[in-house]
Amino acid sequence: MKNKIKINFNRILILCAVFSLFLFYSCTSEEDTIPEITEAVTTKTLATISLPSNTTITFKTETDGIVFEAIGDSDNFGELDGLNDLSLLDRFLTLTDESIAVPADLIELEEDQKIKEKALQRGTIEKHSTNIPISKSFSNHIKSPKVHYYCSGPKEDFENQSSDSYEETYKNYNGYVFTGSELHSTLKKCRRVEFGLSNCDYNKELRVYHNYTPNNGGPSKTYTIIDIPPRKHRYYSKSFFTKAKRIIQIVSVNGHRFGGVVRFSRYKDNLSWVLSKK
Repeated sequence: MKNKIKINFNRILILCAVFSLFLFYSCTSEEDTIPEITEAVTTKTLATISLPSNTTITFKTETDGIVFEAIGDSDNFGELDGLNDLSLLDRFLTLTDESIAVPADLIELEEDQKIKEKALQRGTIEKHSTNIPISKSFSNHIKSPKVHYYCSGPKEDFENQSSDSYEETYKNYNGYVFTGSELHSTLKKCRRVEFGLSNCDYNKELRVYHNYTPNNGGPSKTYTIIDIPPRKHRYYSKSFFTKAKRIIQIVSVNGHRFGGVVRFSRYKDNLSWVLSKK
């Protein structure tokens, strides 16, 4: 009798899950697909940097890590690709002149001692209250725009996985995207989840969710929502120590197209789980 009750209960759970998926995927408007934010985020802006292309870069501390964000016109997408392999502290040092003091939070997160020492030579500050100009050396080496590569041609997506990272690339893509990676490591090591996306549409806003599932098995939560206006690009990179399943969800409906890369890195000791759902 107990076994029968268990089987029936499992069937009910399966039916509920199927019904929930039906409701989610049968939505006809973007507003119907938006989950609620279930985790409050405490934010402190550390520095804001302006580029000649009108792209604005922001470094900020959040509850469990530090975020690098940039937003600009889609025609300039790809201009920050030279920063992809750098830590957040190294990005700040590359983007600013040597006379600019370094926010202390960036130094605390850095693992490379040589980069730390280089930063400390400039002096530290809690945060910059005014915009910082871009360094001339970086401005002279900005990468060529790539918007036409990501927003033209047939719809495509492809993945690349190594022992240290996993990434998905999208070209002129539309639809729902779930991409994520889970950590079960015992090592204290800084992780990174990031994306660089261009909104190829001239009229519709693109919405991106950074979701996570706690390691204690609790329910999945929406950590933050990032909107990309029409014909704009946005970079987002978060470095953190907490061990949890991280998911980037891109909401695109009604033929709305986008392009770019979603990447999970610094997982070298254990890239144990990858989800990619489109």
